[in-house]
Amino acid sequence: MRDSNRKIMLLTMLVLLLGCIGEVPVEPPKKGFYENKPVVFKSSYDEVWEATTRAIKELNWDTKAVDREKGIVEFMTSYVYNPSFNEYSRVYVEPSNDDIKNSRVKPYLRRISHYEKLTPPPAPPNPKFVKEKLKIKLKPVNTSETELQIDYRIMPYYDYKIGYLGTVKSNGYLEKKITSRIQEILTEKELIPPPPPLPTEQEYRLMDVFFDFDKYYIRPDAEPVLIENANVLKENPAINIVIEGYADTRGPTEYNLWLGQKRAEAVKEYLVNLGIEPFRITTISRGETSQFASGTTEEAYQLNRRVRFIPIRVYREPGL
Repeated sequence: MRDSNRKIMLLTMLVLLLGCIGEVPVEPPKKGFYENKPVVFKSSYDEVWEATTRAIKELNWDTKAVDREKGIVEFMTSYVYNPSFNEYSRVYVEPSNDDIKNSRVKPYLRRISHYEKLTPPPAPPNPKFVKEKLKIKLKPVNTSETELQIDYRIMPYYDYKIGYLGTVKSNGYLEKKITSRIQEILTEKELIPPPPPLPTEQEYRLMDVFFDFDKYYIRPDAEPVLIENANVLKENPAINIVIEGYADTRGPTEYNLWLGQKRAEAVKEYLVNLGIEPFRITTISRGETSQFASGTTEEAYQLNRRVRFIPIRVYREPGL
């Protein structure tokens, strides 16, 4: 009798235990990712093209190639980082570790991508900058409809060069921003007169200046060039610059790095004296590491003894 009661009690406990295990809550599935599909506008190809060129002027992103016949707008590969609180910079040269030392772009990544869904631990929690590529392709469906496809690549890094975290999926923020703005422009039905030309780096291209062998003083022929560059900067207050100093291959590598830095600093000082704010100018030396001309002729050496200007567009909010 006792054995029978003991068996009944054990069976009862086992049933209760299995019942408890069965009631462990199951985590609900996560929301789906943004699916990037072509958008078809019920407007002619010419109308959608004009609307697109107007819409992308608002992106704070310079174009690399614009081909109306092929229906392609390709933007320059850019790098977004956070040099100071609530200020994000989009630049077109890879930032150095010094540039990104205090940068935090996680809020920006949350805004534009599914970063946290695709980057589980032990990924570094504080990505430092984001490499981005953007391309827009248009093609006519018929005389009254046009298809638009956006290819947007987002690549976060936690360190210069070695810290690539892998491509993350867009959450559709940028794509929807572009297509919504295009639709708004199309509904205005005011595409004439045509919009101004696309913004390109040509609008504020800054000319290089050259130096004598083993010197870093400003030559007389460089002065009008620097005055013109200063005028461009004054007319474009949203543009900062990186000044890169170069040297030819004669002399030790370390010395040429020093010489390149002195040339960059001499140009900065000249621009500051012309009224350009110092905080808008960053100097860096490339020494002999990058050459603009090959060979050992005096002409090649002269082309490599220069200072180059890289424009940087600065804006105040994360996002585009």
